[in-house]
This record gives sequence, C-alpha cells and structure tokens, in this order.
Amino acid sequence: MAFDSIVMAAVVAELRERLQGGRITKIYQPEPDELALLCYAGGENYRLLLSAHPRYARIHLTRIEKRNPPTPPTFCMLMRKYAEGGRIVQIAQAGRDRICRITIGTLDELGNPTTYTLVAEVMGKHSNIVLVNAQGRIVDAIRRVTEEVNRYRELLPGLPYVPPPPTGKLDPALVTAADLPPDPATPAWQALLDRVDGLSPLIAREAVFRAGAPADAPLGTVDPEALAEAVRGLAGFWGSSDGPAEAPTPGGSPRGVALIGDGAPGRTGQGGFSPRLLYTPDGQLKEFHVLDLRHWPGRAETGFDSVSDCLDAYFGQRADEERFRSLRGSLARLLRDEIARVRKKLRAQEESLATAESAETFRIQGELITANLWQITRGLSEIRVPNYYDPSGGEIVIPLDPALSPAENAQAYYRRYQKARSGLASIREQLEKSSAELAYLEQVELALEQAESLPDLEEIRRELTAEGYLKERAAGREPGQGRGRRPGDGREQRAQPPLTLRSSDGLEIWVGRNNRQNDYLTLRLAAPNDLWFHTKDIPGSHVILRVPPGKQVPERSIHEAAALAAYHSKARHSSAVPVDYTARKHVRKPNGARPGMVIYDNHRTLWVTPDPDLFPILRRGWSDGGEGTRPCGADGCDGDGRPAGRAGGTARKT
Repeated sequence: MAFDSIVMAAVVAELRERLQGGRITKIYQPEPDELALLCYAGGENYRLLLSAHPRYARIHLTRIEKRNPPTPPTFCMLMRKYAEGGRIVQIAQAGRDRICRITIGTLDELGNPTTYTLVAEVMGKHSNIVLVNAQGRIVDAIRRVTEEVNRYRELLPGLPYVPPPPTGKLDPALVTAADLPPDPATPAWQALLDRVDGLSPLIAREAVFRAGAPADAPLGTVDPEALAEAVRGLAGFWGSSDGPAEAPTPGGSPRGVALIGDGAPGRTGQGGFSPRLLYTPDGQLKEFHVLDLRHWPGRAETGFDSVSDCLDAYFGQRADEERFRSLRGSLARLLRDEIARVRKKLRAQEESLATAESAETFRIQGELITANLWQITRGLSEIRVPNYYDPSGGEIVIPLDPALSPAENAQAYYRRYQKARSGLASIREQLEKSSAELAYLEQVELALEQAESLPDLEEIRRELTAEGYLKERAAGREPGQGRGRRPGDGREQRAQPPLTLRSSDGLEIWVGRNNRQNDYLTLRLAAPNDLWFHTKDIPGSHVILRVPPGKQVPERSIHEAAALAAYHSKARHSSAVPVDYTARKHVRKPNGARPGMVIYDNHRTLWVTPDPDLFPILRRGWSDGGEGTRPCGADGCDGDGRPAGRAGGTARKT
C-alpha cells in the first residue's frame, strides 16, 4: 500500500481546504481501529475517516457509511466528550512523516476555551489514533501501547505524548550525489530508501526512473547527479514549511510540527496532485498515488475529483476483497462441517439399512429355535441345529441369551425381525433424504469454489439461510430449531442475472451461476422449446440454449452449450464429460425439492471435453448486460439424468 508521506501531504492539503474552520457534529467508531468524524464546513457535510488498521491505515474523506455498533466503544465515548461540537482550527502534517495532526478548539468543563489535538499516525502495524490535550498529555489512544510493547514510546492516558523517533535520514530537498552510498551493486531505489527521509519504495523507484535508468537498476548504473536532482525535484511535492520545526537531526531532515502545505509556492489546495489508481499489466488493481508515476508498467486510472475520491475507490475495493475472502472462508467452513455431518449420518443409516435388510435372517433363526425347543436348555450361549431353509441341508449356529428360556430366545428373534422389517421403509426414506442433502451441499460447495464476486457469495449465503443452514442476520431462529426450511425464506431478493453468451451461430446461451439462478433461468426465463443442458450425474450449472421459433439449431451451437455445461461443473478439468440435453418443456421440478433440483426425460447425451482450445466460447466474457469480465464461473444446482436409454431423470440435491 502506497500511503506514503506525499499522499499524506495531498490528503492534508485537501482536508485543510475543505474542513479547516468547520465543526465536528458527530463521532462514530464503526470498527475497533477506525473513527468517523462527521464535519460541517463551508455549508457542506463531510465524513472524515481515520483508520489505524495494520494493513489499511489511512486518513481521508469518505462517502462510504458503515454500520455502527449498538454500544459505542470507550474511545468513541471519550472522543465525543472532548471533541464533539469542537471546531477544526488547524490540520497539519508533521514534517515528512505519515502523521496528520488535527487541532480542535472547544470548551473545557468550566466553559473556558481549550484545544485538543487528534493525531493520526499511519505507520503500518504501529498505526494509531491519539487524542492529546493542550498540555501535550495523552487523553487516550485507540490502541494503547505499554512499556512491554514499546520502551521508547508508551501511549497511555496521562503520559506526555512523544512523537515517533526521528529517522536520522537525509532531507530529500538537500540530497547531493556525494550523499549516495558507494555500493554499486545495491539497487538504486533501495539505496535511496535507506538514506533519504520521506521516500516510499514507489517514490524511490520513480526517482531512479526520472534519473534516466530503469526503476530497478543497480546504483552503479545510475548517474548520481541525475539521481540526486530527481530526488530534489520530488521533494517539492511536500511543499514548504511556515510552521515551527525542530532543528535538523545530525545528518538528517527537520522534524516536528512543520505545517506541510502552508505557503507552498505555485500550488494551492490540491492543484499539484493527480490522484490515480495503478493497475498491473494483467489488469489487477495494485496501488494508488497522487503523482504521475512514469515508471509504472501498467495502466493508471485518473479523473478523480479529489485525493479522497481516489482513496475511497481503492480502499472500497480492498474492503470488498476482504469481505469476499472472509465470507467465502466462513461459508466454506460451514459447508465442510455440514458435509462431514451428513456423511457421518449416511454411514450410520447405511449400517441400519444393512441390519434391516437382514430381517429375514432373524425370522429364520426364530423359527429354527422354535422347531428345536425340545433340545435347548436355559443357560446355553449358542446352539447348532439343521437349517431347513438351506437347500444343501447344512447346519447353522444360532447365538442365544443364556439368561432367557428357549421360547424367550425365539421371541427375541421374532421381535428383532418385526422391528427391522417395520423400520426398513423409514430407513430407506431417510437414507434417500441424506443422500440428496449431501449432493445438495456438494453442489453449493462447487458454487462457492467458482464464485468470483461478493454478490455471488451473498446469493449463496441467502440460499443457505433460506435452507436453514445459517441464521437470519437480523432475526435468526433460536438454537435447536433445526435446519428445516421456512417457505419463502430468502425468496424476496431477486437472483443475480445469469451469465449470457452467444454461440458461434449467434444464438444466446444462458449459464446459471448458483442454485437460485438455475431455478430462475430454467423454470422462469427459458421458453418451452429452448434446449436445457446439464452434466450427467455430476454437480454443475443449468445451461439454456435459446431457440428462435421455427429455427433449426446448428450442431455447433449444441456442442458449445454442452461444453459450457461441462466447464461449469465439477468435471471442468476432465475429458469426455457426459452432458444431457433436452427441451426445456421436458424439465420439471419436484414438489418440495431444494433449489436447482429438477427431473427430466426425453434427453440425449453428448460427450464433450471442456477445453478452451476446442471451444473458444469458454474464453469469452459476458456479451449481454454483464457486470464483470470473467468468461466463466457459474455454479448451479444439479439435475442429473439417468443413463441413456432409461425413461425419466432424477434430480440431485446439491
């Protein structure tokens, strides 16, 4: 993350222009390490975000509103006590550090004017937000630091506020060629980073590039005079200092409370900066900055109205990615646990079924005991008798309970026979339900693996909530209510649109990305004569090939739709994948079936290999109304056909 001191200077310039002189109207703490200050300045309302996140620490204006906890944290209550209603007197950057100081004018308990300074320290894992009173003592910090953590600098209420120690590095505005190290093999940008104050790796590489060398060139291949001149040129973006500053440290740059941005010649407000998002050559968002970085190899997205808008876009996407990883991880853990539970239940039911299917053996043993009562005495543990039911006329050994009489042993076997026989139908029914539930969960697991956006995950979460595997967010069911569905749960939100592609012949193809979409496109969107595709006995997406009235469907389009069905299934990396297809009118949903589960008949089967070299359609992005660029990634519920030649089809719960 490139929130370096130049970005801090740009943010401070923007905040001074927009907020200085304004009033703090509300204070919230939506996250443990994040503050939101609602400010009114210049006739407009602003939301100032201060974050001490270990990876995403920052300060800027934001348009993103987060949900606040029902009970304000202690630091939030303290901030409300001392800063809410106060006026922003001054906003400054401390030297070339990533530290912003916001001076707030307010009244003390006796009604006398006083000031507090809110210090936002953007320092990676050491980031913090500290409130300091007029005497320079700490009121509190969002993250308290004890002596055990940092001997040099404790951040505890009542202690004097001590700024971070000086770096002892060179002032970038005064760097000369003689200040550069003599080691020619060291990367030039690394040498600058080690010697010069206020530089980030990104800016150090930019200085090397502006000196006429590749950004990662060794120091020995870079003209030292040109390099020093490039550093001095970049130092101008920090502006000049009109405020008081401490004396320079030996061999280092001035530090302290310099007001970066005051009186900067040739630059007013944010005019000297050009905020941009930086993408890698393959199109992935990587960094952001406020300078035109000429060495950056990928695309730069510009056109932002302010530095804060740029930072909002960057961190908003990073927050979505974080939520995506977090939600996918929690759903994956849930599905693993549920699949393990159902598999354990299946094993027990299979054992019960095996026992129930041996009911005839219990009847035969009871009858053989009855036929040989005359030779059985109490206390025997087993008896060997002729087996009249064995065509070969062999003998059978029957275990006995020594505590029971011969007649009671026979009755015990008859009872076991009746119990096993009466429970056989129930066990088979439960086994079928468990098998269907396992298939359903495995299909949702496939959908989760192939999901590529936060809306995809949210749709899966809503489906699992509707099916009873997750509690409702606002009003969840109480523990112990089971996993049964409640009719209508999760149905009020319309499913995401399916992936839409066009075949080589120009026919439209729809691909469901999850169970809800599969139901929607198969049962509601598709016309009766459209062709429906699904992998045989393999979890995967429903695929619809639109058939214009009176048009003969080309074989090439049929094979392309079958390839899409194979690609969007668990058999994506297999060859010769069987795919069933039939007219949509032959596809039906059983009553009470889970999302995406269907039955079908009158189908044919194709064997295809989902290879993009064989089917270029697998590489395409969305062709109609898409909100992304991925060529594939749908998941769907499974409708599995019976082997070719058998009438009907079976729906598989996945």
